[in-house]
Amino acid sequence: MVSIFYLWTTILFTKTQKPEIIIKSFVMGFWFLGTVLVFWLCFLRNCNSELISALPGQPSNVSFQQHSGYIVTNKEHGRSLFYYFVQADSVNHSSLPLTLWLNGGPGCSSLGFGAFMENGPFQVGENGELVNNQHSWNLESNMLYVESPIGVGFSYSETDDDYIDWNDTNTGLS
Repeated sequence: MVSIFYLWTTILFTKTQKPEIIIKSFVMGFWFLGTVLVFWLCFLRNCNSELISALPGQPSNVSFQQHSGYIVTNKEHGRSLFYYFVQADSVNHSSLPLTLWLNGGPGCSSLGFGAFMENGPFQVGENGELVNNQHSWNLESNMLYVESPIGVGFSYSETDDDYIDWNDTNTGLS
């Protein structure tokens, strides 16, 4: 990772002599990589995952994996965010980006709206069966749908007070 920063700053220094641009770019790079690192460390350490063999009514010709589970954000209060991960529909899925999808709450489910009505791999057909979404984002990216904040969809807290005055700041801190 250090060599990436070295290469990046070397390229910046040769293309521009403006220190404020170099400093801003360097800070933005650290912020971005730090955010990714923290997210993955928290996700890998505090999450459980179940492989979904098939969703009810799912088409049979699916070649990508699906996982769901909970990201524990606070063990003491029993706070957990539900997620649905859809692998990119590609042989090279591990080389494709990861897109984090948050519909926003309260009351707006990333699973119910984002994954199954907007850009997920399936949409609900007229007869209630799932049909392939020809415009699914998982054709180009791995997709991670998170139900946030707690109380939306399958995300929950075991502490009643968490439901009384919950806001974006509390979500970010948890």
